[in-house]
Parts: sequence; structure tokens; C-alpha cells
Amino acid sequence: MKKTLEKILNTLEKCCEETHQNGKSESDESKSKSGNQEASTKQKLSEALSIDKRYIFDSSDEKTKEKTESVYNETIKEIKGKEDFRQRDELFSDDEKWYLICDEGGSKIDISLSYDKIKSIPCNVIFNNCNIDLYIDEPKGTKKDNAETIKNRLYFYNCTFEKSLNLKNIIFEKILTFNQCAFYNDLEIYQNQFLDHLVFINCLNEQNDKKIISLDLQDNEFKGYLFIKNCTIEKINLWKNKFKNRCYFVDSKFGYKDKDNQIKLNFSNTHFEDEVYFNNSEFYNYADFHECKFKDNTYFNNSHFKDYVDFCECEFDNIACFYGVTFEKTPNFSQAIFKGNLNVVNTNLNFTFCDLQEKIKQECNNFNKKNEQDEKPLGEIANDFRDSFRTFKNALIKDNNLLDASKFHKYELYCKELELKQNWNQRGKNVESMRDVEKNIWRIRDLVDFLLLGFYRKLCDHHTDFLKVFNNLILLISLYILFIFIGSFKFNLEKNSIQNLDTISDMFPYLTKVKQLVIDLSPIQQYYDYILISFIVVCFICLVIIFYKIFKNIKLDFIIIKNIIFKDIIKSILNLCACLLFLLIILIYINIYIPKNQNNLNILSNIGIFFTFCIFYLWTICLNALFLRYIFICISYISVVKSMGANITILNPFIGKLIHDKIFSNDPLFIYLTFAYTILMFLVLFSLQKTARKNSIVPS
Repeated sequence: MKKTLEKILNTLEKCCEETHQNGKSESDESKSKSGNQEASTKQKLSEALSIDKRYIFDSSDEKTKEKTESVYNETIKEIKGKEDFRQRDELFSDDEKWYLICDEGGSKIDISLSYDKIKSIPCNVIFNNCNIDLYIDEPKGTKKDNAETIKNRLYFYNCTFEKSLNLKNIIFEKILTFNQCAFYNDLEIYQNQFLDHLVFINCLNEQNDKKIISLDLQDNEFKGYLFIKNCTIEKINLWKNKFKNRCYFVDSKFGYKDKDNQIKLNFSNTHFEDEVYFNNSEFYNYADFHECKFKDNTYFNNSHFKDYVDFCECEFDNIACFYGVTFEKTPNFSQAIFKGNLNVVNTNLNFTFCDLQEKIKQECNNFNKKNEQDEKPLGEIANDFRDSFRTFKNALIKDNNLLDASKFHKYELYCKELELKQNWNQRGKNVESMRDVEKNIWRIRDLVDFLLLGFYRKLCDHHTDFLKVFNNLILLISLYILFIFIGSFKFNLEKNSIQNLDTISDMFPYLTKVKQLVIDLSPIQQYYDYILISFIVVCFICLVIIFYKIFKNIKLDFIIIKNIIFKDIIKSILNLCACLLFLLIILIYINIYIPKNQNNLNILSNIGIFFTFCIFYLWTICLNALFLRYIFICISYISVVKSMGANITILNPFIGKLIHDKIFSNDPLFIYLTFAYTILMFLVLFSLQKTARKNSIVPS
């Protein structure tokens, strides 16, 4: 029995020893196999990229583990520190194996990547500080349906692409990232499928000239994100791409800052099936979004369009947000469809009537060049623009934002004025029937509406500019005072008139006492000379600062002053002379029909003074020479204040007569002049109160 137990124990000991030896050998074998696999991957990567293995790093290299981990971890930390991806999606995943390509000494590595090379890359690769020549095109004879696949992640960090980069007919299964890269030639990406994200971030550094010269994406399908953040892209083309996931074009600059470069930024005919973000971006050139389809929410928050932008025939199926967007030139939203909510709060439209007129003419010429057989008159193009502003206005009224809606209503009236002008220019054409004659009669009505719109645009910018209409009111009063002074008109008050009332208001004695009290203050009497000198010195310093700011660039501005200001002044004076000459011709023509038994001179004088005053006032409010207009306004304020202090009834003698019936004047010229002044005064006061209320301009 004892011998049997000893045999069993010996057998168990042998088994344990064998098991321990087998476990140890298996562990060593596993480590050996893993090391061989890493070495094999490095070897393949070295062969695929045609570089030495000393430029390839990964954290599991046992031989140079400390050194490798230092380079590897530093790069990964730097990359992840600069990443900023929306919705918590990560561009760099920790749970996948990465290999780093870089020079430990910081020098750049030249790498040429053809289709065969990049296809044979066996792992996820980070290229750090490399000069890349990347050309991936489909092999000859490959059809689009049989496109080749790249299954690993490629991450280009701080790399330079000096030659053209071509990606065509490739399926990318994993993320393709360009972080802090510089592209000095065209980047062409055609007919590819991106099953994951395509990312461009931080390709912007003006000091080191990091930017993307040209990003050309055509006929691609994106199932992941297209993510562009903090990049400078001088030329972009997104023609006919399908984006099935979100797109980001944020904090970036598109186009050339050089205004002489007229490159078009082409986003047209693109389908965005998910949300799109163009937040905080700047567009320096003409941006073309026509016929784009936005299936989900679209955001242009706080973007800045420094040139024209075209949203013609776009479809917005959900929220379209243009909050805080600045349009420096006229946007085109004609025939755009907004099925969801439209947010245009705080949108700035920095363009004038002349800018809008120029844009409509340009759009008309472009359309007629493309469609020579089906040309559109300028009036129809203006109507299309009016429709786009009407859309914005209605969206704001819907949100009960009547103040901002009035601005878009103003632009809508600009377009209507141009449309009526074009209709008047079409008079007399193709008259073949009575119906055509009636149309020409209607065009006379259009002329009246056109002149009325032009008058209110110049008077108060369609009831949106209170300061402008107030200045025009002062100009009207000043012009009336000038005519009274030139004509030496006299209208007097009897002894018991307002000027000679015996009763004096109690206010004047109190004001006199206050004045004397201030003068009698001991500090003022004691230091009067010092106070006076200090006041004069302060005024002198202020004048020096003002004149310095005005004249510091006088040499640079002299050419502009000479070529623009004087030219506008001469043109304005010639227009005034032409109007007065036209009035003179009409008066001569009227003189023929005045009966001889009547005093024709009195009749012509009365008519002449009435219309001369109206012509002068219309000329002053329609002045294009801003320099001359500002001079008139300054002089007008001084003359009006002085005249009102002398006699308040000069504001309007007719109203003054209602206040005190002793005012009289028997001069017929004065009566006709005052009658014209009164009519214009009522028009201006009506515009003044309507502009002050602002929201009354918007129809309910």
C-alpha cells in the first residue's frame, strides 16, 4: 500500500513539473509570436512606405521601449490636445493600435504614397512632420462599382503636401484626417465613398503659410462626417456631393482676401441629408449655394459674407438659421423654399440701393448669357430678389420681430423701385393692339409709383432712418428761410402781437437769478482767469486732435476727394441746372396760352416760385454728393436755430396765423412759396412720425 502511494505522488510531481514547463513555454511562445508580429508589421510598413524602420514607432517595442514610448506618447498627447470634435465623437481612438511615422530629431521625412503602397499599409498610421506626395487613383480599367478599399486609418499631422493630391474612386472604411497640414497645390477628391469621417482641422497658420489652396470635392458620397474646422481654404468646390451625415464648415476662412481675385466658392447642387454647420466662418469671394438641398437643420450663425452669395432655388426642409450673419453685398434668395423655421435675427445687411441695383444687373447679365434663348428682363430678376426679401420679412413677422422686418421691407421696396423703372423703360415697345396701348397707360401709373418710392427712399430710406428724415426737415425749414431772405418778404404783427405782449413769463426772472448766483460764486470770481484759460486750452487741444484726424491722411485722400467729391458736386449742380431749365421751358410754353388781358408775369412768377422751391428741396434731399449735403445740413441747423430764436412763426406762417390771427402778408409770391413749403412740410412730418414709430411700416 505504501509503495503504491509513493508511485502516485511521484507521478503527480512529474505531471506538475511538465505542466509548469509547458505553461512557461507557452507564455514565452506567445510573447515571441507577438514580438514577431510587431516586427513583421513594422517590416511591411517599412517596405510599403519605402522608409527605414527607425522612423517607425509604437508603444510595444520591447528593445527601445522607453525611447519609443516617449516619442509616441508625446505625439499622441500633442494631437489629442489640439483635437476638438463635436458631439463627443473622437478623431483619435485609444482602443486601436497605431504606428507613428516621424523623425526623432524633428527633421521632415519625404514619403511618396501611390495607390499600391497605401493599399498595402497593414495598420493605422500617424504621419508626423512629413513631406507627402500622395496620389491615389483607381487602377486602369477599374469601374466605379469595383472601387478598391482602404481599411485602415490614416492620420496626417503637421505634414506638407507640395504636389497635387488626388483621391479617386476609393472606398475609405476608416477616418481620414489632415491635422495642421499645409497644401500648396490642388486637393482633388472625386467619386469616393467615405464610410467614416473626412477631417480637416487647424489647416490655418498665416505666419507659416499653412492653408489649403484648392479643395475640390466632386460626386462623393459621405456616410461619415465632413469636418472642416479652423482652416483657410482659398478655393472650394462641393459640386454634386451627397452628405448622409452631418457636415461642419466652422471657424474657417474661404476665398482670397485679395479683392482682385474673383474665384467662385462653389457649394452648388449639393445634398445635405443631415445637419450642416457654417458657424463663425468668413467667405471672401462669391459664394454659390444655388440648388442645394438641406434636409435637416442648417446653421450659418455669425458667419460673414464679404462678397455676393447666391441661395437661388435652395430648399430648406427644416430650421434655417442665419443668426448674426453679415451680408456686405446683396444676397440672392430668389425662389428659395423654407419649409421650416427661418431665423434671421441680428442679421446685418450692409449694402445700399446702388449695391442692390448693381447686383440685379449682374445677375440679369449672367442669366441671359447662360439662357440666350429664354432671356429674362431686368424687371423679372428684380422681382425674384424682391421675393427673397419678402420671405425674410414674413419669417420675422411670424416671430413678431417687426423692427427687423422693417429692414427687409425696405429692401423689398428697393427691388420694387427697380422693377417699376424697368417697366417704364419698356414703354412703347411691341405696341400692336389696344391692349398694348392700355399697358403703356398703366406704365404711366408705374412711373408715378417709381417717383414716389424714389422720393421716400431719399427722404427717410422708407421710414427706417430717423436721423435722415430729421435732417431733411431742417433742410426744408432752412431752404424756406433762404427764399424769404432772398425775396425780402415781410410779414408783420400788430402792436398787440405775440412779440409785444406785456405779460412776461415768471420763468425769466428765475433764470436771471440762477445766472447771477452762478456768477457770484467766490471760486469763479477768484479763479475766473484760470478757468477761462483752461477752457480755451481744452478747446484748442480738442480742435488740434480733430484736425489731426481729418488731415493726417490728406495726401492719400486727396485723389479720392478730387476724383469723387468734386465730380459728384459738379454732376449735382448740372442736374439742378437741367431741372431749372426744364421748368423755364414749361413756363415759356404756358405763357403762350395765358390770355392777353391778364398779367402773365404775375401768373408765371407765382407758378415759378412754387415749382422752383419744390425743385430746390427735391434736389437737396437727392444729393449724391455727401460732402456738399453735409455742408448744407450744418448751415441749415445754424440758420434754423437762429431764425427760431428771432421769430418762431417763421416755421410756418399759415400755422402761426391760426395761433394769432393778426399775422398777415399780401405778397402773392410769399403765399405761393409758403403754400409749397406747407405741402412739403406735411409730407416730411408724416414721414417723421411714421419713422419714429418704425413698426407701422410693416403691414399687419
